[in-house]
Amino acid sequence: MTGIGLVLNCKKMLDSNTVYMWGCYGQKLTSDLIERKAKQYPNRFSAARREFLRTLAESGEWYACDCAGLIKNYFWGGFGNKIRYSALNDYGTESMKKASVRTGKISQMPQIPGIVVYKKGHIGVYAGNGDVIECTIGSRGDGVVLTKLPEAGWTDWFFAPDVDYEDDPPIQKIYVKPKIIDVFKKLITRRDKLK
Repeated sequence: MTGIGLVLNCKKMLDSNTVYMWGCYGQKLTSDLIERKAKQYPNRFSAARREFLRTLAESGEWYACDCAGLIKNYFWGGFGNKIRYSALNDYGTESMKKASVRTGKISQMPQIPGIVVYKKGHIGVYAGNGDVIECTIGSRGDGVVLTKLPEAGWTDWFFAPDVDYEDDPPIQKIYVKPKIIDVFKKLITRRDKLK
């Protein structure tokens, strides 16, 4: 596994219909998955959020992920492949940082695609050229999004455990196709206003 491979896997997720869902790592969004995760993490799934997720699940074209899941997906076989869960590298945000062999403050971050950027409780993947791919919910989006490095208040960086950063070639600038989730949210808002 390489830093460039991690970035390319994250880009595949970026180019797909993803939605933020705590405890997920790129699985197909289904009603069953929503109910299992809501039962497992009850304080992370409001009734409104579960309803929104069920609406997306009906299309059969959405994938669920959280910030650490964005990276774990690569560890476990990659997006678009059959995901093979492994407890060996089932890291959360903090345990992934703790398992890293190299880390530092964001102000001294090397320009190496695939390194992980961090702030307490959240991580993303540096894609090069000042770009970060992260899975988030809030003002920067809902699901896997492309943001600029200064936007999220990152405090630290680290090498992802189990990833080899040696001899990676430079990566080209990332092209982002428009997300349909924003269009979908507008349609839901419009529908709710008409009720």
